[in-house]
Amino acid sequence: MTPEHARETALATIDQSADRLIEVSRKMHAEVELAFDEYKAQGWLCDVMDEAGLEVTHGLGTLQTAFRGTGGQKQAGPSIAFLCEYDGLPVYGQSCGHNVAAAASLGAGLGFASVVDALGGRCIIMGTPGEEGGGGKHILCSEGWFDDLDAMMLIYPGMDNIAHSRAVGATRVEISYHGKAAHAAARPELGINALDALLLALNGVSALRQQLPSDVRVHYIITKGGTLPQVIPDHVTAVLTLRANDPATVRAVKPRIDACLEGAARMTGARLDRQWSPSVGQPLLSNAAMAGRFDGALRGLGRETRGRDELSGAWSGDTNAVSWKVPTIQPQIAMTGRDVPPHSHEFHAASVGPAAEACILDAAKAMALTAIDLVTDPTLMPAVRAEFEAARG
Repeated sequence: MTPEHARETALATIDQSADRLIEVSRKMHAEVELAFDEYKAQGWLCDVMDEAGLEVTHGLGTLQTAFRGTGGQKQAGPSIAFLCEYDGLPVYGQSCGHNVAAAASLGAGLGFASVVDALGGRCIIMGTPGEEGGGGKHILCSEGWFDDLDAMMLIYPGMDNIAHSRAVGATRVEISYHGKAAHAAARPELGINALDALLLALNGVSALRQQLPSDVRVHYIITKGGTLPQVIPDHVTAVLTLRANDPATVRAVKPRIDACLEGAARMTGARLDRQWSPSVGQPLLSNAAMAGRFDGALRGLGRETRGRDELSGAWSGDTNAVSWKVPTIQPQIAMTGRDVPPHSHEFHAASVGPAAEACILDAAKAMALTAIDLVTDPTLMPAVRAEFEAARG
């Protein structure tokens, strides 16, 4: 089979599968499941792979809602994986568009699987549950499920078409202030207000933002603000996340955040407890050689693309860590207007409908075409590996 015939066959397969892909996406949108409880989504995705004749494994290692669908026997070519994310966010539903991302990877895998026996190599569609706070890919990676992969890809729906997309490094701190309860009206002078300490700390962080590097993002929530308004709060908690392009920047900013937290304790007399994550998460290692082919495929499908923005439009996720294990791309595909923020009710609503369906099909085709390039162009996979090893080194 020639590369051109393979491309035509893969694209035709995706078009023929369009109704099933859109149906699965709509089901995941209508019945949102949270991290590690995605049994329905797993079943819907695996059913399509079963119908296509792939070898399907339900549950991987300790993760019952993970899966693998495999086509081809790696006859002398690379193993290419398409990763599916399918959990939603509490309250905000599919506000990261994981239903779209999963359907796109499923479609890409079906397209590539239709030609992989003729081309050589192996096609893997892998379900990676628990992205929204569960770190499913970390668990799968630690249990060896990424060890046999040569390259992998998945997409995120968003505002732009960016092949060489970025995702930033991150860490977080769990904060507690301990004060002394007292009657807030009768004898407030006998209390120590833990909530005042927390508010002072967070206001200090807000003021600090002006002097932080432009790529740094700091955001937080109060998880417990007291018990009753008539009682001086004696115990409050919060969670703060710190992100930046470079882990070294994150490490440099941490002491400045700590100074705000400690200063508030001194001002109020409350006792501070905080627990930082044991390590700083790596940024996404996006492979430029792969991204270049994806960009060309996307433009060939009629989409205008743009370069990455080093200051905005990035997220963090569990793909970041495994991208340092296997050459990876995680492009962003335009699905919404620029006034629709991710992680919002509006984005959840936008994750179904004509724009979402176009995102699924174009992303699936661009990923399948990129995979075909990886197995048919003798210069591409060596370039991918060389770039990957140089970046890790």
